[in-house]
Amino acid sequence: MDHYEYLEVGRASSRNQINAAARLAIWRNRGDAAVTERIMEAWSIVGDPDRRFDYDSWLLGEPPPGEQYLPVDPRPAVEPVHRALPPRADSDAAKQRRIPGSLAPEPTAGSPFPATEPGPPITSRVDGTRTVQAAAPPAGGAPAAGSPGSPPDSPAQAQQPFDPQQLSWWEAALDKTETIGPGYKGLRLLVDLGVMAMVIGPLIGPAIAAPSVATTLPIGLFALAVLLLGRLWPRAASRRAANQRVFGIGGGTLTSGRSRFSKENVAKGVAGERRTALALESLLRIPGTRIFHGLRFPGSKVADIDHAVVNGDRVVFIDSKFWKPGEYRWLDADKLGYVRGRRVDRRDIHMDHLQRHPATAKVAADVGCHVLIHPNAEGSITFTPAGHISPTGIPATDTRDGMEMIGCWLLEGRKSGLVDRYLMARMIAMLK
Repeated sequence: MDHYEYLEVGRASSRNQINAAARLAIWRNRGDAAVTERIMEAWSIVGDPDRRFDYDSWLLGEPPPGEQYLPVDPRPAVEPVHRALPPRADSDAAKQRRIPGSLAPEPTAGSPFPATEPGPPITSRVDGTRTVQAAAPPAGGAPAAGSPGSPPDSPAQAQQPFDPQQLSWWEAALDKTETIGPGYKGLRLLVDLGVMAMVIGPLIGPAIAAPSVATTLPIGLFALAVLLLGRLWPRAASRRAANQRVFGIGGGTLTSGRSRFSKENVAKGVAGERRTALALESLLRIPGTRIFHGLRFPGSKVADIDHAVVNGDRVVFIDSKFWKPGEYRWLDADKLGYVRGRRVDRRDIHMDHLQRHPATAKVAADVGCHVLIHPNAEGSITFTPAGHISPTGIPATDTRDGMEMIGCWLLEGRKSGLVDRYLMARMIAMLK
């Protein structure tokens, strides 16, 4: 039992929900000092953002740089009070979402992601310029669940939660090593030293011997030019910032400040972003991965980019949606359709703007966009065959397929495992 289960909250719960659950647990067990002490210990870990991040990393199988955590004993339930409590709507144990089978991706021109299928890689085939991993069929020759021609998932399969260890790149990430890039380019250092030697050398002697306006003015202008050069030259993130793995909080930009959406829509947006933020932590297994939550949307003072994942010279921008279960398909470069029989509801997606705007399209050598859709009720998110990739190459998937496609794409990068401090500085500057 981990600290989330001990406090009876989900891993995607907000800080306020965790605080309320801890206070309620303390009140329910106010007569047991030992249980209260363990509740306070769990609260101090998951209630603190920094310790919570380390603890979540430890739960995912990666030891945090600081302390090690041990599982806690189940606390005794107080039956009379427990019966009087209403059911918890956000309990992960009570509501585990159905994870549909893998998509049947088809190569689309302009798509930055490889057309890979989740599952253990047993054979490979070449599809265009991409290597496609084929899922292993079950014993007896029956088609795998979720594959074309397979029967619908059984109720037992429908309740399986998202398990990052079932992703095809999970073990392949162990072969990578992380390196921190340099913080100062050699070309800039040579330019600065050369200009200083050529300008200050002939002027420093007369300036010291006979100080005057004619000798000090050129030195002042040179200092101003060096200052402007430093401002215009690309800056690198600090070593401390490069070692940080997650920036911002999922859904934090929606809960802070004013919004043009209603409170109900804001709550849905926060729920979707927090689910995506929790799933993105599985990508931290890939060395060199850095995650950003809540970035400025170029050309808008209100909208924001929900998430961004950086690795090497690749960046993927992610848009989280918390929508109804059902079938979806792309209708246009900026329109997703929700299929309702013969009727199709159009829903705006503005990720294609990020593909065109210089502030995001040129932020790295390779830039991709992705749409993750989470069901807001019991059911699953499915997509029309060959309709999950937009005409401009933006995939729309559920959590499992999205983490599979993004993870494979990051591992295939030419500089996978490198933390580019100049790219990090550009991404930090985009944070709200």
